[in-house]
Amino acid sequence: MEKIKKYAPPFFLICLATGVALIWYAVFYIEAHRNLAIRVFDIGQGDSIFLEMPNGNHVLIDGGPDDAVLAKLGAVLPFWDRTIDLVILTHPHADHVTGLIGVLKRYNIGMVLESGVNYSTPEYSEWRTVLEQKHISVATAHRGQVVRLAPKTELDVLTPFDSFIGKSPKNVHDAMVVAKLHDGSATALLMGDAEKPLEYQLLFSGDHLASDVLKVGHHGSKTSTTEDFLAAVSPKIAVISVGRKNRYGHPAQEVVDRIAAFGAAIFRTDRDHDVRLMSDGKVFVRVE
Repeated sequence: MEKIKKYAPPFFLICLATGVALIWYAVFYIEAHRNLAIRVFDIGQGDSIFLEMPNGNHVLIDGGPDDAVLAKLGAVLPFWDRTIDLVILTHPHADHVTGLIGVLKRYNIGMVLESGVNYSTPEYSEWRTVLEQKHISVATAHRGQVVRLAPKTELDVLTPFDSFIGKSPKNVHDAMVVAKLHDGSATALLMGDAEKPLEYQLLFSGDHLASDVLKVGHHGSKTSTTEDFLAAVSPKIAVISVGRKNRYGHPAQEVVDRIAAFGAAIFRTDRDHDVRLMSDGKVFVRVE
C-alpha cells in the first residue's frame, strides 16, 4: 500500500502529461490540415492520390502497384483515424488497383466509386471479392455525378461517357473515371490513365476544363496530353505520377517538353517524391 502511495503521484503526472500531449497533437494536426490538401503519393510506377478535406473527410484515388500505399497512409493519418470516406478506382489495371486491396482490408471504407467495367485479372478479382466480403457499398461512376466532399468542395465526374457495367472494352482506358475537383475557385483535373480519345471527347463535350492543377494522364505517356488538351486545361501545375527508371520510358520527353511549353510547373514523383498541393479556396499551390 505504501508503494502505491509512493508511486501514485508520478504515475498520475505521466498520465496527465500524455493526455495533454495527445490533445495538443490533435489540435496541431487539425490546424495543419484546415485547408484542402492533395497528395500525389510516390508509390512507384502507378497512381495513388490522397485528398484531405477541411472537414476531416478523406478520399483515396487508386492505390498503386503494391502495398506501399499503406505506409503512405500511415504517415499522413493520425493513429486513431482508420476511416477513408471514399475510395475511387479509376480503372482496374494492376498499377492502380493492387494497393487498394490492402487498403480495403485495413481501413473502414465509407464507399467505393468505380466504372463497373468487366476485367479478368487476379488483382481485380481479389478486389471484387474483398468488396463483397466486407459489404462495402459500391457506386458506379458516370458522367454528370457530383460528389460533395465538404461544404465548398465537390468532385465532378467527367467520364466515363457511356455505361461500362459488365462490358469488356478492347482498351480498358476507355472506361476511365476522370474527375475535376473544385474547392471554391481552386480546381484540379485528375486524369487517371486517360488517353487521347478521351481527351478529345472531353474537348468536344464543351466542359470547362481549365484547371490550376493537371494530374497528367497515363504517367506522362505519349498516348496522352495532346497540345489541344493542354491548351484547354492551361494548368499552372502539372503532376506526373511515375516510377523511377520504369521499363516504359515514362514520362515521354515530348510530353514533358509540351507541358513546359505551356508554362506549367512540372512535378514528378520519381524525382520530387510525394507531391503535396494545398488550396486556399482560390488556387492550388505546391507546399514542401
